[in-house]
Amino acid sequence: MVRDVANRYRGLPPRTPEMLLQVIRKFYRGAVSHYAWIQEKKAETLLAWQQYRQTGEPHELGEALTVLFQEFHFYVTCWLQIDLALFRLARMEETKAYQEVREQFEAEIERHLAVRAKLEDIPNAVETQYLHFGAELRCVPEDRYWFEGTFFTVEEDSLHTLHELARRVSAITETLQQKEPPCQ
Repeated sequence: MVRDVANRYRGLPPRTPEMLLQVIRKFYRGAVSHYAWIQEKKAETLLAWQQYRQTGEPHELGEALTVLFQEFHFYVTCWLQIDLALFRLARMEETKAYQEVREQFEAEIERHLAVRAKLEDIPNAVETQYLHFGAELRCVPEDRYWFEGTFFTVEEDSLHTLHELARRVSAITETLQQKEPPCQ
C-alpha cells in the first residue's frame, strides 16, 4: 500500500525501536546511494533539453523529465519512510529523545514530502514544468523544478541535510544505549 502524505501516521503497524532504527538506516542508505543515479538522470535530461532547444521536438525531453521525476520520487519516498520511523520513535516513552530530531528537521521533511505529494502524478508534474516555465523550460539547465509552490531538486544541500539528520539519529541512539542498564 502506498501511503499518502496527508494521512501518513494513521494505522501504522507496531514496531520495536530497533526495527524503526533499521528502517531509518535502510532508507537513509537508499536515498544516499540513489543520489549519484539522480545526477546521471539530470545530465541526460540536460542533453534532452539541449536537443529540444535545437529541434523544438519535446518528446525526448518529456521522457527524460518523467524518468528524472521518477527518481526524485524514490528519493523523497525515502524521506517519507524516515519520517514515519522518527514519528513512531518520538511517541514511544523509551525513545522520546528522537522528538528533538523531528522538530529540528521538520521543515525539510515537510518540504520533501510536499514534493513527493506532487510526484504522485508524474505526468502532471512534468506538465507543470511547461506551464510554469514556458516553452524555454529554464528549469532544466537551472536544475530547479517547480512543484506547485516549491522549487526543488535533489542536490547537495538536500543530501547534506539527510546526512545531518542521520548523524543526529545516531548520536541519540548512542546516548540512549549508554543509559541502558547492563544485562545481568
